[in-house]
Amino acid sequence: MKTKIHLLNKFSFAVALFMATQLLNAQWVKQNSGTSERLTDVVMLDSSTAIAVGMNQTILKTTNSGETWNFIALPWSFPMNWNSVSFADKLNGVIAGSNVITTTDGGATWQPEFYSYDKNFLCALSLYANYIYVGDDSGYVYRTIDSGKTWSSEKISVYPIRSIFLFRGYITDILPLYALTSHSFIIKYFYPDPPSSPWTEKELSFFNGLGSEAFSGESCNGGGSTFIVGVQGDKYAAPVILRKSMSDTSWSPAILFPSQDGILLGISAPSSNVIYSCGYAGLMFKTMDGGNNWFLHSVPTSQSLNSIYFFNETKGFAVGDSGTILFTSNGGVTGVEEEEPSTPDKFQLFQNYPNPFNPSTVISYQLAVGGFVTLKVYDVLGNEVATLVNEEQHAGTHSINFDATNNNLLTTNKLTSGIYYYMLKAGNFTETKGMIYLK
Repeated sequence: MKTKIHLLNKFSFAVALFMATQLLNAQWVKQNSGTSERLTDVVMLDSSTAIAVGMNQTILKTTNSGETWNFIALPWSFPMNWNSVSFADKLNGVIAGSNVITTTDGGATWQPEFYSYDKNFLCALSLYANYIYVGDDSGYVYRTIDSGKTWSSEKISVYPIRSIFLFRGYITDILPLYALTSHSFIIKYFYPDPPSSPWTEKELSFFNGLGSEAFSGESCNGGGSTFIVGVQGDKYAAPVILRKSMSDTSWSPAILFPSQDGILLGISAPSSNVIYSCGYAGLMFKTMDGGNNWFLHSVPTSQSLNSIYFFNETKGFAVGDSGTILFTSNGGVTGVEEEEPSTPDKFQLFQNYPNPFNPSTVISYQLAVGGFVTLKVYDVLGNEVATLVNEEQHAGTHSINFDATNNNLLTTNKLTSGIYYYMLKAGNFTETKGMIYLK
């Protein structure tokens, strides 16, 4: 039996007081989904558009941050259950469950990819428009690189494939692709061509106990650690969050405060610092320091939360049983109830979204004071390939779209797949971040 760790003696009174403030001021809003079906997954296409999926052919879409949710009807009546949804961009996406269906118009219409209904697909990853992975409950991974015209399959584990996701940091020659099962972690390398290396599976010793299993994983947007969530069983259910950076040789369990019983089912990592996890009976944890410390959030539901997705560090959805949808626009917490300042108190360059991208991505930044601003894109050799901003701008938050095929490029040659950097200069402030273009 694994021993549950009680952490009160590890935290100072100041930290406990901070935690109490977090609990009292949690800002999650329960929305009207219009359904009582179990919702299993959610994805955001932009800052106000999201799609949630669930049982009995449920597909819901909002374009106004969840104020209204509309049911998307399908042209066939077979009662399919959906387990996972993923979008490469605002138009191209995939849903997996009793079948696999794809869209090229933002979810308005869907095309079935498999015409056999004896499968149970648990997870999906839309890397970009024509490149999709799905995993099923028998350890098979299916892949298409031609928008679903043809599919290949490969058995990579004896366990069910519960999550497929990409490392979202920056390395020079390869990109890791991850598959998570109930009891193992599997990795495959590719870059920039289609994957050719074999899948390599390693057992997760943390989930060897009776009733112990992993449910979901994600890599931090822009780099940082990779996280796995699940439950450690034995005599009781203890929520588990494991963390591993690229340089680590093993997974490390996170410190959860206060210590709770329960199961964690979903995770979202919109940046290398801010990560969220949700689970049974409204369980919700958040870290703001890259996973060093996790604090419990109070949410307005006791229903199980099966999936969570954040568009950026503050705006996201969580979905769960009985049609439950929760939404926050401020990261779920305000330290005190007060109006958000209209002018940012600091300069900041945010991670682009989506990342990796094909062919376009949104870059956002905030200016504490107005002035002359430049925002430029460079290749790995330091050559400037695009000037996105070169003008006076007022204080506040700004966003601009970068299209790798657009006329804002300074070169006549099309950009190749690879790593690019964008640099913001505003007065004495300079900051650079990396992004990945995958054709």
